Amino acid sequence: MRIFIKLLAFLVLLVSFFVIYDRYEMREPVAFEALHQIDPLPKTKKLISQNRLVEADEYLSFFIDHGYLKNNEKAQALLIEIKRKREDLEYRAKKIADGILEGKSDELDGQIAAGISDFFLFGDLRDLTIEGYHKLTNQEVDEVLVALSAIGVAATGMTVISGGTSAPVKGATSFLKFAKKSGKLPKWLGKYLIKLSKQVKKTKDLKPVKTFLTDMYDMTKLSGVSGSLKLLSHTKDLKSLKKAMVFSKTFGKNSSALLSILGKDALKYANPKVSKKAFLYASTYGKAGVKRVTKLGEKRFLKSLIKPVKVSRVAKVFGKNGSAILKIIPDGIFYILVLISLMILV
Repeated sequence: MRIFIKLLAFLVLLVSFFVIYDRYEMREPVAFEALHQIDPLPKTKKLISQNRLVEADEYLSFFIDHGYLKNNEKAQALLIEIKRKREDLEYRAKKIADGILEGKSDELDGQIAAGISDFFLFGDLRDLTIEGYHKLTNQEVDEVLVALSAIGVAATGMTVISGGTSAPVKGATSFLKFAKKSGKLPKWLGKYLIKLSKQVKKTKDLKPVKTFLTDMYDMTKLSGVSGSLKLLSHTKDLKSLKKAMVFSKTFGKNSSALLSILGKDALKYANPKVSKKAFLYASTYGKAGVKRVTKLGEKRFLKSLIKPVKVSRVAKVFGKNGSAILKIIPDGIFYILVLISLMILV
């Protein structure tokens, strides 16, 4: 009889330990919380309402190309609507006019018009005339625009002499003037451009600015105007600008959307530790996705996306009805049973 009681106590002890451990394990959080991919439609619609169609196009296209919206009818319809608006003749004519008359436009047509007007001196002379008028009438003079226009005038002459090899300088000055007029040029860069302009004026040579502006031109070609403007906004000195240029070379046309997703942390990933494809896919999950893929690597990241489902061992052993009965019993009862069982066994 005594042996039977001890065997029963041992069995109760095992069952109690088993239930307690199972409940503890079920309460423990999973190794990685489930990630959720970004829904780009709300932000896209907001950009459209602000008439920022280029950004809206780049942002939504990014998710359709690298995410999960290829078969989403709403997303596809919205993208078609954006492209239709951008192709509207009246819209394009306005953007071209903005490029010629104001030297700024977020659309390619307007940028080409602005670039052509600057290339043939009209844009540079227009800006110098406007700033000259401001000086004569005791208004605030934009020294950065004066500096860029002066470099542009010098570059026009050099472009003709060099047979076009200085054209990237003209393209970069046109972009930087657009950045200044749009309020997107960092103050530190404005001061640096004024310094470069003085060097050009002193040496009568484009050498002091050619390498810098050629790199800037390459960045605009790779990342587009909106992407390059966002990259500039994240710079605070020449060192961070070089990192921005590396980011542009790495991600190209995807730069604008990535900067919208990652914000001020973007330049940390100029040289991602994983493949570009994996990084872009992870970014559709937002900052959390990028941090995780950088920490885990591509294979472990993809595994972590599979939502773990915990299954109770009690349910497996005792079945649905048995586990339902055990579930009613509070934890404290099992702790008491463990204590009583140990007292009997000892």
